[in-house]
Formats: sequence, structure tokens, C-alpha cells
Amino acid sequence: MRLQLKALFRFRVALATAAAFGATSLAAAPARAQVAQLDTAQTVYYESPTRTNMFVYTPGVSLSASPASWITVRGGYEADIVSGASVAVKAGPAYQAVNPGVDVITTASVHDFRHSPRGGITVRKGDVSYTAEYTYSIEHDYISNSIFVGAHTEAYEHNTQFDISYARNFDLVCDRVQAVNDSPTRFRALENSSGCFTGSDPLRTRHSVAIDGFQASWTQAWTPTFATQATYTAQIIDGFQSNPYRSIILAQGLKSQEHHPENRTRQSASLRANFFLRPIKLAIRVTGRVYHDTWDITSGTGELELEKYLFEGFRVAGRGRFYKQSGAVFWSDDYTGGDPPLGPKGQFWTGDRELSPFWSITFGGRIAYAINPEKRLLGMFTALKVGAAADVMQFDYQEYTLAGTPVDNARAYIVGLNLSAAF
Repeated sequence: MRLQLKALFRFRVALATAAAFGATSLAAAPARAQVAQLDTAQTVYYESPTRTNMFVYTPGVSLSASPASWITVRGGYEADIVSGASVAVKAGPAYQAVNPGVDVITTASVHDFRHSPRGGITVRKGDVSYTAEYTYSIEHDYISNSIFVGAHTEAYEHNTQFDISYARNFDLVCDRVQAVNDSPTRFRALENSSGCFTGSDPLRTRHSVAIDGFQASWTQAWTPTFATQATYTAQIIDGFQSNPYRSIILAQGLKSQEHHPENRTRQSASLRANFFLRPIKLAIRVTGRVYHDTWDITSGTGELELEKYLFEGFRVAGRGRFYKQSGAVFWSDDYTGGDPPLGPKGQFWTGDRELSPFWSITFGGRIAYAINPEKRLLGMFTALKVGAAADVMQFDYQEYTLAGTPVDNARAYIVGLNLSAAF
């Protein structure tokens, strides 16, 4: 799958998946001899902005077991089934103006299948727990090996919780072999994923991508009905970060493979507050987040969620989210020239609309129903929960165009279904 689509749709799919999956989590259910838990998730993502479209189906399953009170082992599998079309050659309005009547934008079909098995273990001693996980992911043009370690502790009668974690990715991305004497302005885009990672095609090579991630959070229950969580996240990326399939028109007759910096450091801080209005059984969640990276992208996010407990075991929730970001320092809608903000931007160039200035607004909802029977349900389940979530995301790209044509209908739809069962 094309590199720049990965973070985009996986992040958006995670919004709906996390909402519904969180609603169906059984982690807080009474133990009652519970020794195993099965979680399943099915998520569909779809968008169809101007000249492109993307459909992603993401099924997933995980199984955890606690053979003793001090240990939990888990394993799972997730897949991405992808089809659609993305921009293969990007140009701007200035270039189109001197080439009237010519369709300078090219799209290419996208078809991929990602497999991602994972496994992990958590050990506990008193109020402290330690977690280690490994995830493997493979698709036609990308391979990822990821390790995760984390620690969790609770204090002050469990009203205070601290979490710290570290993740490391060892990734490989497929690319086309370039001519020895060519500079980046002469690099050619990868035609397709045929021959990637097989060693059978002399025109295929691979680049490494190393990702280090850090996160720390403090969760505090101030009263029985009010809690907050503060989180800091940092990520360091070193390696090939361009979309190898995408070309950018840099000058008349000059088309070059997208070229991004190889180093990127990202930081974010967020604060979340949860209020529970007990008389009307309504939970209010407010979240704020700020972000900045070394590509000079700065963003802010605000989110509001309302969750209502209608009757025993049944909850409904609605939420809204607003996001706004600036563009990367090397972003330009047309590198061939034109009035600012168009024109060349140094030694890097991109056709990724997620690196341009834009804002988005999201509206969504979820439902969850839990069954916690006094006796085992059907003779085997100690708890059962089902959930569903849906989100609609609207995007407004302030500078990004396809040869001067604004991107219309930039809207994504995400639907998720989940089931959790405890044994």
C-alpha cells in the first residue's frame, strides 16, 4: 500500500474502532473466575474525494488469558484489505496554466492485503504491572517488526495512576532502484509492488525506517465523579518517509519521485477530563491536544463526548471533534512557480495532502450493551458485550489542489462493530 496512506487511514479507522472497542471492553468487569477474554472488531473505512477513492476493511481478533492472578498472556491478529485509487502524479495550478487542455494529474489503483499477528504478556505485583508486546506486519511493499514495553502503577487508594511506555519499530519499505548518478530530482517513482521483498527483481530495493516512540500519562480521580488524564507522547522517525509511488512535477518536463526528509521528531501533549452527572447518568468527556514536529507542522485538536446510561447495561454516546494543522515547511501546491505560497521550497517536495494546511471536523456516535449474568450465560460466558460506532469526517484542504482544481467531497465514513466475551 502506498506509504502516505498508512498513517492516514489507520489513524482514522482507529477513531471508530477505539470508540466502539472501548465501549465493549470487559477489562473492568468483575473477575468471577474469569480466565479468558475474546475480543473481535470489524471496521470499514471509505472516502471518495476528487479523482481518488479508498475502501479499507479491517477485521481483528484478540484472545487474552489469565492462568493466575499475576499474569495475563494475549495474542491477536488484524488485517487491512485495501482497494481504491490514489494520486500518482501531482501538479499545481501554475503548471496547469501553462499547459492548458492537458490532464496533468494521474491516478493509480491501490490493492493490498496487510497481515498483522501480535502477542504479549502482562505481569503484576501488587499495584504495579509490566507489559511487553510484539507485532509483526507484512504487506506487498512494507514489512514492520514492532516491540512495546510499558509499566503501570497505582497509588493513593488507586485514585492515582501512572503509565510509561516505549515502542520501537524496525520497518522496511520497498522502492525502485535509481540510477547511480541520478540526483533526487531525477528519481523515478515505483511502478508497482511486483518483486518487492522477493529478491527476484533487480529493479527493486528496500529502505529501512526506524521509529522510536515514548509515552507517559498521569490519570487522577479527584472525586468519585471527576477524573483527568494528562498524556505526553514523543516519536522519532529515521528513514525513508516518502510515498515511493508518487511523482511531483517540479518543472516543465521534469517529473520526480516524492522526496521527504529522512528525519522527523514529533511531540504532543493532551489533557482529558471526565465528568459524571450522577442524577441523570450522563458522562461528559472533554479532550484537548496540541502537536508539533520538526517538519514545522503544528496542530490543535478539541473533542467533546457525551455518554448516556439509558438502562442496565445499555449506553449510547455522541461526540464531536475539531482538528486544524499548518503545513510542512517544504509544502507547496506547485513547485514549478507562481505567487507565494506556491513555488519551490528547498531540497524537498511532496504531493501528500496530509502535509498541507487543512482542518477537519468529525461527528460520530456509538452504542454498547453489556450482559453480566449472575450465572454463566449459555453455561460458559461470565460477561458479554457488543458495540457499534460510526464516524463522519469532513476535511477542508486550504491549499491542496489537483492542478488548480480544489478537492471536493473530502469526506470519510467509518463504521465499526465489536464483540467481547469473557469466560
